[in-house]
Amino acid sequence: MKKFFVCAAMLAAMVFTVSCGGGDGGSDNNEQGGNGGSQICNYGQYKCDGGNSYVCGYMDSGNDLTWKFSEQCSNGCDSVTGKCSEGSNNNESENNNENNGGGDSDYPAADNSYNANYGFISLNFAFDGIGNADDSDFTSDSYAYGVEQGDAYATGTYGNGSAAIAPANAYTFVKQADYYSSQNLIWVAQNPVFQNGSDYVGGNPTISLYINANQAAVGKMEVSPFEDSHVHLYVIEHNWSTHQDKCIHAFAEGQINISKLGDLVYHGALELTGALQLYSPKNYKGHDVSSAIDMDVCPVVY
Repeated sequence: MKKFFVCAAMLAAMVFTVSCGGGDGGSDNNEQGGNGGSQICNYGQYKCDGGNSYVCGYMDSGNDLTWKFSEQCSNGCDSVTGKCSEGSNNNESENNNENNGGGDSDYPAADNSYNANYGFISLNFAFDGIGNADDSDFTSDSYAYGVEQGDAYATGTYGNGSAAIAPANAYTFVKQADYYSSQNLIWVAQNPVFQNGSDYVGGNPTISLYINANQAAVGKMEVSPFEDSHVHLYVIEHNWSTHQDKCIHAFAEGQINISKLGDLVYHGALELTGALQLYSPKNYKGHDVSSAIDMDVCPVVY
């Protein structure tokens, strides 16, 4: 059984601290069973085509997303989830392929009240000075907590319907890029802030992206909820009265592309983009993995 990793961000007003706890179409011309040509899809999404399972992934020679052959299904595949039907090949085995949820069959069956694909998130982040908690300049006006107010860096939808990642009526957003040397993490947080008269109040959902600072490098990095991944992203519901995270809506899988990474010890720059599929812990590739998440799972969002 693969172990899941959740790093829960506790947000307080404008100051952030962090604590960590344990489709349709074919494929490209080079992939089996394709209809010819690259087709855009959501990373990590599965599809059933000709009785076999396909997964949306990146082409080997570029950043384009396309359908790629995943697994031949002896008993056909589910037209909704795109996974092999029960009894097909490895569907019930512990072989750690993507089609059986990463070999997590020790977890119970998914709660299908949560959609198998629980949303999609796009990232576009650029910050020219990452705050470093161990540096004397960290508390200066220039780098205090690395907080920047501006546009959302994460946009998209989550839930069974089309709930917005970035609320349309949000007044502004707070982005934080912080390097925590004791935990070796770069934390990039997004918090919607609404104007309420002369005051500003926090909104939901909040986004937390964590990158292992020791492994960070220019280029592509895989994002997943597992402990051995170097990048994690969570969609969180925050309680602004208690300043505690209330529950988790989703975690992400996919890839980010880091285009700029400076020396973080000296407030280096960070720029990245990404396109990620969201999953509820209640329905992760056919399994309910919520018992592995050290946080309550939010009710279904419609």
